[in-house]
Amino acid sequence: MPRSMRITSFDFDQSKYDSLLSDVEAIKQDILNGLSGLRTIRAVKTSENHMFVISSYEDMEALTAASATHAEVFAGFAKYMVGEPIIRSGEVIEAVDGRASGVGYMRFTRAIFDPSRYDEMMSSLDGQLEKLFAEIPGLYRLRVVRIAESPDRVIAAAAYTDKSAADAAKDSAQAALSGMAEYMTEPPFVREGDLVWSYVR
Repeated sequence: MPRSMRITSFDFDQSKYDSLLSDVEAIKQDILNGLSGLRTIRAVKTSENHMFVISSYEDMEALTAASATHAEVFAGFAKYMVGEPIIRSGEVIEAVDGRASGVGYMRFTRAIFDPSRYDEMMSSLDGQLEKLFAEIPGLYRLRVVRIAESPDRVIAAAAYTDKSAADAAKDSAQAALSGMAEYMTEPPFVREGDLVWSYVR
């Protein structure tokens, strides 16, 4: 199981979306295959002008070693971006594997919490995500990452077969967030959308 993830979030010029996607699809496979420890990359269009790109690695050492290549690849996309991309990374702290065999839609939930209560929060979550999500039809996997650049926040990345499966899981997601509510310092923020490109080793 991948133990670390990098999440790159950026706005883009809507009029250049087709060209952006074409350039993403044209990334040379040998470049990606040459990154030791890289497991998957998924690009998700979360609105008409916003995209998330999620890279999964075996560990933080592999993620760090790939940073120069990551920067080089995204430099080629700069002509499509509006503003600077936001890049976050961290260790996977919770994981649930579902029964679905593929990914077509993803939901990202950012939660900001009191870092002094991190251990308490994790103790309260122990086993709860597995109970809430493991049997959800259409769930491929759920990964929760503690952000290294901002240790007071986590991002949960949930992958589903399609939007209807993600919508059917909203009650479970709300139950999980309710269990974390006393530790959070502001309401959670959610982005979601269709998978538009992927690389799987």
